[in-house]
Amino acid sequence: MSSKAKLACLCLASLIGWATPYATVAAADVMGRIRDSQVLTLGYMDGFAPFSSGNEQAPQGYAVELCRAVAERLRQAPGFAGLQVRWRALPEEEVGRTLSEGQIDLFCTPAVETLARRKTLDFSIPVFTSGLAVMVRRDAPTTLLGPLNGRGGANGPRWRATINAGLSKHSFAVLHGTVSSDWARQRIRQLGLQSTLQEVPTYQEGVRRVVAREVDAFFGDRMVLLGYQAGQAEREQLWVPDRLFEMNRVALAMARGDEDFRLLVDSALSQALTGQQGEELFKRYLGAQSAQDRLLQSLYPLPD
Repeated sequence: MSSKAKLACLCLASLIGWATPYATVAAADVMGRIRDSQVLTLGYMDGFAPFSSGNEQAPQGYAVELCRAVAERLRQAPGFAGLQVRWRALPEEEVGRTLSEGQIDLFCTPAVETLARRKTLDFSIPVFTSGLAVMVRRDAPTTLLGPLNGRGGANGPRWRATINAGLSKHSFAVLHGTVSSDWARQRIRQLGLQSTLQEVPTYQEGVRRVVAREVDAFFGDRMVLLGYQAGQAEREQLWVPDRLFEMNRVALAMARGDEDFRLLVDSALSQALTGQQGEELFKRYLGAQSAQDRLLQSLYPLPD
């Protein structure tokens, strides 16, 4: 699976090993540990651009920048003026253990907060909303483009049969064995659509089939689809609507039990995500904000 395909699996909370809860969890004293060592250890997963990628000497990405904002906030607190930052790249199966054991203080690759994970870990405020979206060609029929973007036809009543008709007799692609595959099959059954569904092994293949007109649309994680669109020679002919068919907010994970550290993290993130600096950070890594992006981001920060 490509790194971008892995990102979709992570954001959609599919089969990630570190979701498994541990039997016992001790209350963390993250602030005390960092104060004693004067080292903030930040974990991340490489290969998850635009959120986290690169080596331990120079990681980069949207969430990496947010973690740097946390480090700056911590340096302003009494007793942390000499704080050093250490980055640690982790395989996914080690994330939960290293957080619970205090080997890392904050995990800087966003993940979905689930009830199972909350048994052993704490999470920051949300930093992004991921979800299932679709890629189509801009010259696709309006009977397809409208429903996929949440709109019915321009004329006539906009009731369920009218909207569903736009999705009938078309071909769709999804990643094999993923949440989007299960969702698409279920929806096609529920709506009684006369559509064909093709499962593809990679995002690259799904996008290729849209470009080559072998399928009419390809479902996947919206940020991954946007990344592939940007790399296509025919990117102006492709479209990824704002509409999210399934949504998952993602956040930064930390050890459970230190409310002071969690408050500091949330304070730093709230400041970094707010106003013009938040919009500029988003644009640097994720592209221009749509109205939906701007609305969602305004919901994450906590007021003073």
